[in-house]
Amino acid sequence: MKRKVLINITTLILLVSTVICVITGIIKWPGLLTTFGFTYRQVPIALITDLHDWSGILMAVCALLHVVQFKARMKRIIRSPVS
Repeated sequence: MKRKVLINITTLILLVSTVICVITGIIKWPGLLTTFGFTYRQVPIALITDLHDWSGILMAVCALLHVVQFKARMKRIIRSPVS
């Protein structure tokens, strides 16, 4: 598989998993459901928790892979003199 395609796939998965993790994290925010008049019986909190946990793990793996993919670029940025 070409490097550019692999980078694009990693970036897309990273974006999607981040969005899922953020949305489910907001839903799980303590007190937010009760503020809007919902109870935990009305919301599938177990499913939301599973989605939040697994998307967080996927996000961490993709972030690590993304760092490895751009390792050379990061080294160049760190070594370049500041003007």
